[in-house]
Amino acid sequence: MPVKHYDIPNQARFLTYSCFDRIPLLNTPEIRDLYLHEIANQSVRLRFDVIAYVIMPDHVHLIVVPHDGKISGVLRGLKQGFGREMIERYRREDAPILQQLVGPHGRALFWQRGGGYDRNLRSESDIREKIEYIHQNPVRRGLVESPSDWGWSSARDYAGESGVVPLRRDW
Repeated sequence: MPVKHYDIPNQARFLTYSCFDRIPLLNTPEIRDLYLHEIANQSVRLRFDVIAYVIMPDHVHLIVVPHDGKISGVLRGLKQGFGREMIERYRREDAPILQQLVGPHGRALFWQRGGGYDRNLRSESDIREKIEYIHQNPVRRGLVESPSDWGWSSARDYAGESGVVPLRRDW
């Protein structure tokens, strides 16, 4: 059954989406850096604000605010082009990982199919709770001791450093 989206203009959305079969395809700093730039570029192109994010080795969490409220285009924009580029890169490099990325229709996939997890955040307390969840994700996974130690998270921005992805702070 398809995910039901409640498209409400200027309402924050908590998104989670995973790499194909939860394979850690975002496992290198270089790939995570590329994806940070993808988020920043797509936020301008598709007109959405980012409140918080974390790029983990096998999944991504974001809180975004689509200006028009429509999340499906945001998800497509965040996943499709980057996934295609990475698959092409693996093909050029004749990377062995390609054998593990074959989906049900015989095509290589970077992202798990479907929209992932999508939840409307209706209150400031909902937003704060999800920001904390996002920032603690690398700590819970044992990747770092402190949220701001993970370079692919908005935790550093919230601690006073500027990152690649511009953040909306007036929610």
